[in-house]
This record gives sequence, structure tokens and C-alpha cells, in this order.
Amino acid sequence: MKTRPLVALAAVAVLLAGCATENKYEREAQKITQAVQKNDMSSVKDDLSPSIKLNRVQVANWSDELSAQGKIKSVKEVTPCDKAGFHCLDVKFDKSTYHEWLQMDDQNKVVNWHFHAANAG
Repeated sequence: MKTRPLVALAAVAVLLAGCATENKYEREAQKITQAVQKNDMSSVKDDLSPSIKLNRVQVANWSDELSAQGKIKSVKEVTPCDKAGFHCLDVKFDKSTYHEWLQMDDQNKVVNWHFHAANAG
């Protein structure tokens, strides 16, 4: 058996294993961030609690900020989270890193989501 195909196969397996470790909070944060970047929350509307009230201006402002950061490179949960009841995440974009906080209820609906640039404090 040739070594090159085995190395390539091993590399693919490592990449796939890396994707499999993404947890539900990382997946949810990425979905929300991408929806905000597109200025279209329809893809995540069923993930949000009815108690969340968003308006078009708010989402458009968020979209301007996050879409300017470029493509999402990774979303990783940070533990322990210093904000009680939330999941803390680091989102790496092409141009910067942001911190996000995600809170979900017992029906797995998002009840809070906040973000700010990592260098903003």
C-alpha cells in the first residue's frame, strides 16, 4: 500500500473528527452569527424564544458590524464561562475575534445572545 493515500486519508479523518467535536452551543452561535451577517434571521427564527424581540434596525446594525469582519473561521466554547447561565464563545473571523454569550432555555430555545469585539474589553 502506498504511503501518500494513507496520509491523505488520515488527514481527512482528522478534519472530520475536528468537525464532530463542535457542540450544540457552538453550532447555534455560528448559525445566529451567520444569520446576522446576512441580515436575515429567518434561518434561526425557530431557534429563538418568543420572548426575544428583534427589530430590523437592530439586526441591520449588527449585520453591518459582523459582516465587516469577514468569513467565520471558527466558533469555540470557552469554559468555564464567567457569565452565570450563559455559554461563552470565541468567534474567529478573517479580520478579528469576537466574544459571544449564548443562553438557552430548557426547550433549547435561545433566550439571550450578546457579542462584542475581543479587543473591546
